[in-house]
Amino acid sequence: MVEYFEKFLPESSLGLTALDYDKCKLLRLVSEKSFKNYYKTLGKKDQNWIKENNFNAELGESIFMPDNNNHIKEVIVGIGEKKNFWNYAKISKFLPPGNYKIDSKLFSEEAIAISWSLENYSFKPYKNTKNNTNQQTNKNPKLSVSKKTLDKIKPILQGCYLARDLINLPANFLGPDEMERFSRSFCKYHKASFKVVKGEELKKKFPAIHMVGRASEQEPRLIDIHWGNKKNLPNVTLVGKGVTFDTGGLDIKSPKGMEIMKKDMGGAAISLGLAHAIISNKVNVNLRVLIPVVENSVSSKSMRPLDIIKTGSGIDVEIGNTDAEGRLILADAFNEAKQKDTDLLIDFATLTGAARIALGTELPVFFTNNDFIADKLISLGEKVSDPLWRLPLHKPYERFLIRDNGSLSSTGSNAYGGAITAALFLSKFIGDQDNWVHLDLMAWNQTSQPGRPQGGEAMSLRAIYEFLINYEKN
Repeated sequence: MVEYFEKFLPESSLGLTALDYDKCKLLRLVSEKSFKNYYKTLGKKDQNWIKENNFNAELGESIFMPDNNNHIKEVIVGIGEKKNFWNYAKISKFLPPGNYKIDSKLFSEEAIAISWSLENYSFKPYKNTKNNTNQQTNKNPKLSVSKKTLDKIKPILQGCYLARDLINLPANFLGPDEMERFSRSFCKYHKASFKVVKGEELKKKFPAIHMVGRASEQEPRLIDIHWGNKKNLPNVTLVGKGVTFDTGGLDIKSPKGMEIMKKDMGGAAISLGLAHAIISNKVNVNLRVLIPVVENSVSSKSMRPLDIIKTGSGIDVEIGNTDAEGRLILADAFNEAKQKDTDLLIDFATLTGAARIALGTELPVFFTNNDFIADKLISLGEKVSDPLWRLPLHKPYERFLIRDNGSLSSTGSNAYGGAITAALFLSKFIGDQDNWVHLDLMAWNQTSQPGRPQGGEAMSLRAIYEFLINYEKN
């Protein structure tokens, strides 16, 4: 993974190209209504060909239009309703290898290219026989777009691919040590500053991170990345939960529940993917990325239920279920975030099953203490087809977090509303930060859908990027 950025995702890997349009086959996208108008402009020969093939421009239908030499001159594809972003992802499945250009006044080139590229993603780095590398041959069709469009969306797509790759990697390929090495490579590529805290310094300054990760063979650590230092720009801090594997600790998960827990560093992966897009497109912010990295393992050093941790902020926390480790490492990372001027704090975390029960696995939950930000995020998420939904920071539930011994419970005393109590717990560590967004997400597609293959997913990345490109200090 250290070499990842030395050969980082060219356009061809994304399924896109900026080839001269004259070298590309025509790809005509039509709705049923626009096709009827187009049909009237065709000659009798083409009309008869369409009739013989019973093409009606319904969603998913395609037809190859021949020229006088029976070569393909264009492909017509029925794309359905105008605003269904994910319909674009299906287009490439109808096409043979080659380079294509879009002919459509109905649909945005940028939206089509993003959806097309997200469908093009494949994670196949391993081999299933001695001599078979099982690598993707990349014979998929390529979509040619304008250089302006490609320059704009390439870093966003690379960020999504990066996040998916990191999440999909097995834990024996991406533990805390590998995450540190990868982050160093990331910073070298982007000329960003890099710092890591571990060992005795971590134990002293970030005791919650240390306690969660101390049972693992690979020691816990906090990664700190900085990019940009302009006084007139907002300071944005991203925090990504980096649990490279989660057994649940002494409150161990079931075999099935543990199966995909390599994805528990999905928050870290998304924060790095988003950081790549921000830095590559030179978004007008000063960026800081904090990634607490641990493996929640089982050993004689494991934290125990009802242990008390004095967190880095000085707040005493009583451990509830040891499987609720993510909020503990985020708490110490938040305390570090507030040591420097931060105009906006956003954290990404695969935090609670309660959020999945509330909204399912495909719709990330978010909490915020700023109503303007909430409305904007929902609107932008819909705009870019990367939806988010807000749940309340319901203050009365704070009573479930207070223990009789005076400490703060990590899980609370009530089995209901777990996503809310987790967010309320985190809110105790942000200080006076009044622009805070907490994203509780799955970071994993349970099944494959157009543009969203089964496996790791960069949920919320595009929505948050869209929010940040126009973000200004309040």
